[in-house]
Amino acid sequence: MNSIETALAFVLVLGSWPFTWTAGQETTRPTNQTSMQAPAGGRSVQQLPVPVTPIGTASDVVQITNGPIVENVTDTTAEIAWSTNVNSGTTLHYGSDPSQLDQTAGMPWGGLTHRVTLKDLRPNTTYYFKAESGQGQGTGTLAETGQSTFQTKAAGTTSQLK
Repeated sequence: MNSIETALAFVLVLGSWPFTWTAGQETTRPTNQTSMQAPAGGRSVQQLPVPVTPIGTASDVVQITNGPIVENVTDTTAEIAWSTNVNSGTTLHYGSDPSQLDQTAGMPWGGLTHRVTLKDLRPNTTYYFKAESGQGQGTGTLAETGQSTFQTKAAGTTSQLK
């Protein structure tokens, strides 16, 4: 949450609860709130209840903000990249059968830019894949893309995509 959203949430929370401080007399309070007596002067301070629901927005979850993009394909390798709004994990599920993405590739956890290199692919073959970024820093959430495809080059071809 950026500082403006934080300040706005704080104002909204404080504005939605009655806050009373009086000197010398007790005030009437809703039943879900309690007061504590100050030791001097007969002053009472009303204690705010604990919020029952967390404050948050949809921007608090990990989101894939760009990609995935197939950056480089040869006859036996492919490089695929994407980016997220928070540091998160990197996993690519892939396979040559669109209903069975049973192979995975990844990289160490903790980046905004995610890039995996697939190796030992079959030449001239269509592969299907889904990118996944899990355990977004501070959110514990997961984002994944829809299924995409790429095709490896013919055997012996190593030119890059342009």
